[in-house]
Amino acid sequence: MAMTITTLKNTNQETVIHFASSLAESGTVTIANLTASTQARNSDAPAVNIIKWSISGELASKVNIVRNSKNVIVAAPENAPYAELNAWGVPLTLDNTFDIVITNGTAKEVTGILVLRKVAGWSTKVEHATFGAYDNPAVVGS
Repeated sequence: MAMTITTLKNTNQETVIHFASSLAESGTVTIANLTASTQARNSDAPAVNIIKWSISGELASKVNIVRNSKNVIVAAPENAPYAELNAWGVPLTLDNTFDIVITNGTAKEVTGILVLRKVAGWSTKVEHATFGAYDNPAVVGS
């Protein structure tokens, strides 16, 4: 069984992910799939920064968050660590074009929240104005 990964919120700029696991297992957040209903993927490679995170778990548990085979966060969830990186002005941009792999390093209960900021790869769906003969802003009296 894979780690449970749930999208709690998905807007044009942010996605909030919840993860939970009780086994030594991994789960993947595929960043190309974080498209909100008001967005469309564009030709840019998707890039997503981690701007906040919080992890909790049983005594002697361990969580690794990996991008491009590199640890970007390693935590002992028993201490309920968290970070609001945007408040410090330093979002976690390391390997932000790679998917996020979350691993429960032990067979103990862990859970956490990741707040992700989309920085490239999406465009907002916009309805462009269409002017008729009576709606031309270049013509006086329209």
